[in-house]
Amino acid sequence: MKRFKFFALALILGLCFITTPAHAVLQDMRADVYKWTGGVNGDGTMALTRITSGITFKVLAVDSDTSETLYYHHATTSLTNPVTTTSYNAAAICDDRINFRVDPTDATNDRYVDLIVTDTNGGFTLFYENFDQYTHSLVIDERPNIVHSGISWFTYAAGSATAIDTGINFLPKTYIQDVRVEIITVDAAITIDVGTEDDPDGFRDGVSTAVAGFIADTGVITGGSTLDYYAASTYGALLYTAITGADALATGGGRTYLGHFVNAAGTNDDLYYTLLTGANTAIGYIHYQFIRLR
Repeated sequence: MKRFKFFALALILGLCFITTPAHAVLQDMRADVYKWTGGVNGDGTMALTRITSGITFKVLAVDSDTSETLYYHHATTSLTNPVTTTSYNAAAICDDRINFRVDPTDATNDRYVDLIVTDTNGGFTLFYENFDQYTHSLVIDERPNIVHSGISWFTYAAGSATAIDTGINFLPKTYIQDVRVEIITVDAAITIDVGTEDDPDGFRDGVSTAVAGFIADTGVITGGSTLDYYAASTYGALLYTAITGADALATGGGRTYLGHFVNAAGTNDDLYYTLLTGANTAIGYIHYQFIRLR
């Protein structure tokens, strides 16, 4: 009997020290979003304002361009990623904050995701790496008179060539310096235009989606046998004025940089993109550099 008791005790202790395989679990992540416009409190800390509307965000696998699979906070209802401003505002979904459930695709720690958070009221963007369930506040830098880099995303809409509103509205007295397209998933047969509701190709016109990465302008100086000339530009009329050249006398062409000023709300103050009809795989980002002058 004593021998049996000893064996049973040894078995129980052995089971206690057996290491079981780690299983991925859904994690609830939430954080309030604030903006900083440069103000300082009396104690020297940043004067922050909480943003309760107009936020859209995308959740990526850590160090990756792959979107994570999201669910409602404390639930198993699927949440569309990127998360729209409507979902951000909905009390039953995000409740005016970054708020979601995820099983992080993080092979090292099973903990982190990356965030792209954009304030559509102005276009200011925060890229936050290694976000986890223990981070509960995020701050978007919205100071005037410094250069900001903003991000929006695009995806194909098969059979449609209509201009799509990103939801971003630049504030009056904003100067847009440049707009670039980054291709994540290629589509060899189409191009993308980027502009405003008033001028749908005003920023970029006919940018190819056939090659992954950041796409350079085609309108660069080209060496010819007769003379050097400027090829057709993929910049739109809001950022450049251009004359297409050719390898012949008196047809060198050229282009002049303009930049775009947002002078008033409602006129060329937003961000749209258009993918050629038949797009079925193109996915990527629109990057824009801008300054809120005052």
